[in-house]
Amino acid sequence: MVPFIVPAHDKVLMKIGEGENTLPATSDLNVFVWNVYKGQKAHIFEKDFKKLGSGKDFILLQEALVDSRMPLLWKNDFSAYEWHLAQSFHYKKDLTSTGVAIGSKISPVTVDFIRSKAREFFWLTPKLTLFSEYDFEGKKVLFVCTHVLNFVTTAAFSASLYEIAQKISLFEGPVVLAGDFNTWNVKRYMIMKSIFRDLNLEHLDLENDGRLLKLDHVFVRGFDVLKAEVHHTIMSSDHFPIEIKLKLK
Repeated sequence: MVPFIVPAHDKVLMKIGEGENTLPATSDLNVFVWNVYKGQKAHIFEKDFKKLGSGKDFILLQEALVDSRMPLLWKNDFSAYEWHLAQSFHYKKDLTSTGVAIGSKISPVTVDFIRSKAREFFWLTPKLTLFSEYDFEGKKVLFVCTHVLNFVTTAAFSASLYEIAQKISLFEGPVVLAGDFNTWNVKRYMIMKSIFRDLNLEHLDLENDGRLLKLDHVFVRGFDVLKAEVHHTIMSSDHFPIEIKLKLK
């Protein structure tokens, strides 16, 4: 028996909290990106999340979990944030769900998602990409948080990236695209860079990058990059967190 349920299209999105309406266009934007491993190492995860996520303007998470713990962390310790989650699937045993999430200090103008057409081998679960558009004093900015297919053919992997790229191509303004791209071989890495290069998205080189396997990436368009680094000593997930500071051009 399949241990999960893929939600209907109109049940994918979830909102927690309420952000402000505006953020000055002149502000530097502090952005935090992390595959949080469903918070499985709870005894150290919450401490690291509070320390590294605190004060960030935008937090982009993969493998976020709607259970009895993580939403409480968002509500209690990040109460100034508005969280939007695109749920990939629910576990039947306890109805917890997992997916990608964006937390922000301001409310988005629009929120949308793409669910991958292909599914993972064995598990048969889809992957989600969340699109949140924000208004910075009249200038629209798009944040995209993705978790790309892992155990699939190269053709299915490429197709999922083209789906994401097609939706981004409809947006003309500044973009931040970040998440877990599952680029565990050179071919996947080069395909990813080629697809998003065609949208004039800059792939960021990260400081303090102690990763042997580079699965997580950040692309930007329309920003000056003030900082981009990996917190390579964090052990509370199987992925290292990424922190970037941006300024609108």
